Amino acid sequence: MVKANNTILQFYLEMMDSFGKYLSEKHPNSASIEDTKHYQTVIIMKIVQMFHSLELLTKNTLDEVSARCVLRGILDSVTSYSFIYQRTDENDMLFRHYLYALDGWRECKKSVIIISEENEYKDKEDFAYDFVIKQIEEKLKNHTYYTQDRATANLLIQNSNWKYESLQNPRSLKYGEMYSAIGFNNKSIEYFQGYLSQFVHGLCLSNKPIADSEQMNSVLYECIPIADKFIQTINQTLHDKEMMKNFISSDRINKLLNSKDFNLDELSEFAIALVQKDKTLLI
Repeated sequence: MVKANNTILQFYLEMMDSFGKYLSEKHPNSASIEDTKHYQTVIIMKIVQMFHSLELLTKNTLDEVSARCVLRGILDSVTSYSFIYQRTDENDMLFRHYLYALDGWRECKKSVIIISEENEYKDKEDFAYDFVIKQIEEKLKNHTYYTQDRATANLLIQNSNWKYESLQNPRSLKYGEMYSAIGFNNKSIEYFQGYLSQFVHGLCLSNKPIADSEQMNSVLYECIPIADKFIQTINQTLHDKEMMKNFISSDRINKLLNSKDFNLDELSEFAIALVQKDKTLLI
């Protein structure tokens, strides 16, 4: 079993930052919902920022509850990204992509509220959201899946259900099932659902004593298997060899390798474990 450590984590964070910068320059702002590369870039940048927020929390506070809530948020975001975009079937990916965007815009519309004089939350009309939602719905109705099975497609559109198992069985998967679908092992899934969820939902673990710095480092290192999955998914969904070449030749990797905190033996041990597909890197 490879011990999680700061060298491995910093290597992953540098890789994420490099990928994010490269993709932001290659796939700049786009108003088209069909531009899946730009859409993925936006998601990737959000997730990278979450990793850095976790690092800040664990290094500057003893707030284990918040740190583990962020860790669960990272996990779910990486899972969603991988579940939607890591598809061999382009039609399936695109249909889920539209549904995911639809789900997001519909939820955003719900957040456009006003507070009445009676301190009640009420919906506020926002035609900009309605316009975008209508555009996405039209894209979905022009998709080949809509032609093949209109009844099922309409059901998925009605529920913004990008989590569907298949067109033949369009039930919405739970996050635990999606963790499994993208390749996490049973031990990891048990940890994600059982242990992390107690912090997120404020159950018995919210009464734990305040963590010390060693425990906070442990929280940070527990994100390494998720970071590994994130990096794999970026490479496998975008198929951009230049992105990795850009990282390897960058000043940031040379700076990391020459850092006094960098331990090449630790990184080598970790790399060997990955090649051998050691699934016990953390748990």
